[in-house]
Amino acid sequence: MLKMEYRKLIAFGKSSYVISLPKAWIRQQKMKKGDLIYLEERENSLLLSSKIQGSPEPKKITISVDNKKIPQIRREVNAAYIENYREIALVGKQLKQQSAELLDMARSLIALEVLEITTEKIVTKDFLDMDKVSIKELIKKMDMIVRSMLKDCTLMFVEDSAENIALRDHDVNRLSFLLFRVIRYSMRNPARAFKNSSLSIPELLNHYILTSLLENIADEAKRMSRVMKKMKLSKKEKEDCIQVLKNVEELYLAIMKAYYIEDRNLSLELSNKKHDLINLINTFQDSVKTSTKELTYFVDRCRRLVGQTHETGRLTYQQ
Repeated sequence: MLKMEYRKLIAFGKSSYVISLPKAWIRQQKMKKGDLIYLEERENSLLLSSKIQGSPEPKKITISVDNKKIPQIRREVNAAYIENYREIALVGKQLKQQSAELLDMARSLIALEVLEITTEKIVTKDFLDMDKVSIKELIKKMDMIVRSMLKDCTLMFVEDSAENIALRDHDVNRLSFLLFRVIRYSMRNPARAFKNSSLSIPELLNHYILTSLLENIADEAKRMSRVMKKMKLSKKEKEDCIQVLKNVEELYLAIMKAYYIEDRNLSLELSNKKHDLINLINTFQDSVKTSTKELTYFVDRCRRLVGQTHETGRLTYQQ
């Protein structure tokens, strides 16, 4: 947990001022008397570092694919990507049989390029400049895709967009992996992060949580669109269903607006709508004459969507 400290400014001679540095920080940096401390001015802030902030050495990792199913390999590759391994090598005697799926897996991650392919080895590398990636812009891209997914859910009874929504969910996943990666990199290099984007550790943590919530919301939209194709409803029941989704969409848009403008009061006001929406969903479920497993699944996903949207609002009013 971050701890705010203060130091009194002391005059030193006629042209300088000094402050004392926390002893715990000096020990953590393994510094001693006479070591240099590097200063960098940034608007109203002064960054202190125990060393010049250069680019860290690129990390490499080798992942064996033998005796592993594709889902496990995918999890290992995604984890290595998020941990900022710049070169990921897949090796094994079973690679040849899985090469097509493994190549698709690698190419699905933003900025990851395939450098080498043999019967027993695939080497990928990325050339992404982490200091030039904008976390806020990536969040906005995710948000815009999620908005379009929710909008198309309200039109599902008019036009079947389930397949297209699923493709956009894939784009959301790709962006989320990149965001997790950039945010973790920034949290491990806070001076660089503040220099590049003026984001503090608490702000980075908020963006990390928001990324996860947006990914979850996109998943629920995808699942709802799939099951809506199978739901057998009357014309009136379809209208009621769409009205529920429109109310959920409106809540999402309002909560994201509060997040962007950092309006704590608006976010608190919107949080009161969670229970009203849940009641509306329950009322819709009770009004449907014929209950089916598809209907039960739909309302469950809808409740989860409202919950995830509500949690997004917490990021604004709990700052």
